[in-house]
Amino acid sequence: MVGMIDSSAPTFELSRHARRTGTERSLARRKKSGDLVRVRQGVYIAAASWASLTADSRFRAEVFAAAEVVRPGTQFAGDSAAALLRIPTLGPWPTRVEVLGHRATGGRSSSGVHRRAAPDDPHPLEVNGVTVTSLARTAVDLGAASSFLRAVCMIDDTLREPRKGEFRQIHGIANSSKVELLDIAASLAPFPGMVKTARAIGFANGASGSIGESLSRGQMHVLGLPAPLLQVPFYDADGLIGYVDFYWPELGLIGEFDGRVKYNGRWYNRGQLPEEVVWAEKQREDRLRAVARDLVRWNWDVAFSAPLLAARLASHGLVAAGKGA
Repeated sequence: MVGMIDSSAPTFELSRHARRTGTERSLARRKKSGDLVRVRQGVYIAAASWASLTADSRFRAEVFAAAEVVRPGTQFAGDSAAALLRIPTLGPWPTRVEVLGHRATGGRSSSGVHRRAAPDDPHPLEVNGVTVTSLARTAVDLGAASSFLRAVCMIDDTLREPRKGEFRQIHGIANSSKVELLDIAASLAPFPGMVKTARAIGFANGASGSIGESLSRGQMHVLGLPAPLLQVPFYDADGLIGYVDFYWPELGLIGEFDGRVKYNGRWYNRGQLPEEVVWAEKQREDRLRAVARDLVRWNWDVAFSAPLLAARLASHGLVAAGKGA
């Protein structure tokens, strides 16, 4: 088992610790005053800390809190493992955390912990003492339990090579491969969602650069649109312009997904101010338009809506086979 430390893991106040140390009254006062927020029965976090957490971080906190009350070594799986391994979610996280249980014991659930009847992962990982299924097993489980679009988005991320500075790169968690995912699925068969996960794995592509690009590509597939090439390099007289998200060579059409992440200070901007990123992107687009026949852009609102995406692409000549422009 590979262990890793998550520096963003929350600090909890535990009822059992208060009983041991005789500080129950102090804990009760802090709960009553609103200084503490209950994450789950017997597990609390400072209200100020909770207020500062993102939705992703809050769900991770719920997983860490559940780990305080389940049997040591219990394997957290599905979305719970995905959150700790930094696999991005399409849509909100679930309201319950998930752990694996032996098939003989059934899928009993209690206190916001869903116990799914499935074999343990023989190659689990550990995050701050919390055991989670491996990246590949997590991807297979997500494929079985999610819609096609959500599964593709999350599986794409597990196939993508982690970028420098990302959690999985820092901790040496290599990306998965389709062969690995299919082997794991075969070893678990038969299982609920087996056909769904096979379909999602078959379509998944680690070249997809972001969850927004994965969603867009999945929508295109559902719409029956011609499949694009991914991450195609473009050049002009000054050299490499950059890698475009999508390219349809038969139309000379470049497609670019605009996620707000590009402008909000994460890995895209590499320390640049937002206005510098916007200016650099404009220059990049001008260069691309000079060498490509056409270019189309869309944002999250369009990516989430199959009709809007279909209309946007159709206005640039991209339609399903058998349909006119």
